[in-house]
Amino acid sequence: MKNSCLLIKSYFKRNRLAVVLSIFSGILLCSIIYLMGNFIEDVTLSKIQIGVIDYDRTNLSKDFKSYLTEKLDYELVEHESYDYLSELLIDKSISSIIEIPEGFYAAFASAKDGNIIITTTDDFENAAFLEAYMNSYLAGVRLLSESAEGDGKEFYRLLNDYKNVEIPISKAKAYNLDIETFKQKEGFRNTIGFFLMIIFALGIILSFMIIDDRANGIYNRITISPVRPVQYILGNSMFGFILSFIMVTIYCSYIFFSEINIGFPIYKLFLLMNLLAFFVVCFIIGVSIIIRSKSGVSALIMGYSTIGAILGGAYFPIDLAPENLQNMARLSPQYWFMDSIYKLMDNPMADISSNVIILILFSVLAFLIGAVVFSQNYKKG
Repeated sequence: MKNSCLLIKSYFKRNRLAVVLSIFSGILLCSIIYLMGNFIEDVTLSKIQIGVIDYDRTNLSKDFKSYLTEKLDYELVEHESYDYLSELLIDKSISSIIEIPEGFYAAFASAKDGNIIITTTDDFENAAFLEAYMNSYLAGVRLLSESAEGDGKEFYRLLNDYKNVEIPISKAKAYNLDIETFKQKEGFRNTIGFFLMIIFALGIILSFMIIDDRANGIYNRITISPVRPVQYILGNSMFGFILSFIMVTIYCSYIFFSEINIGFPIYKLFLLMNLLAFFVVCFIIGVSIIIRSKSGVSALIMGYSTIGAILGGAYFPIDLAPENLQNMARLSPQYWFMDSIYKLMDNPMADISSNVIILILFSVLAFLIGAVVFSQNYKKG
């Protein structure tokens, strides 16, 4: 343990810039979550769109369309071509098509019955509500028509009076959306993917240190010194972990003191980030001992971090990917990290013990691989 502590002290003396970069990385993550959260400026639930073909073009058809937009908050897409609207319906750009037939007004004015044609696909819920609203409106118009008893002028007068009558319609939100909370959670969700890239980029500093040790002969002197393989790996790991710990602490502290709602307790995020950071450090040490060139190490680390972030679901839900790709994703620690984050965002009390155990096993495996590789050089020395 004493030898490991001496290694850590020597690394800090030789690499003060690494501490500065660690602090900068933490500030960078804070800036990203701030920008991501404020980038989502206005979030509103979109209105249901309905295609409308008005063949009648009378006061009654105009009043019906006003009823749909002003009373029921539908958004109308009016067009003269049924083929155009049917394409929108097939693409689910609109929920249904309403056809107001020619003679719609004349039928009611002469005490006859008028109807409206509705075309839908498989949107049964919206179709049922729309049909109920339409029948309610037509029932009122039929009552006016019966009262006019076939007198067109009287029907016209009753219709104008009817339009001026305020009929209250009770509305209730099916989903109450807290805009501020939504912005904070989405800002965090978009930011956590950047952490997977930045933590590996910060780890390159550690890899360059090991390669410089080899180039300057320090590595060879260590292998013939009393320093044991586990002590060397532990010293490097602790130094890299401290750098990551500084970054994670700054990021989590910003979330905590800014009272950003990420959907679950901040201490769980802190532990998960540090757990992944320890794996990254152990992985980078092993790779840096095996590969001797900085360009080779950089290419491997950044390539692995990019592919791992994609497979981990940092940029798109991995559940939507083919089954083979999902199985491949489970071989990466990034997947288990992101899976833990998404589970906790959906349910703060979610059981992520299996994810934590797998992340620990990945870290232990990477640590042992690094120790074994160094041990081989140690025996040669």
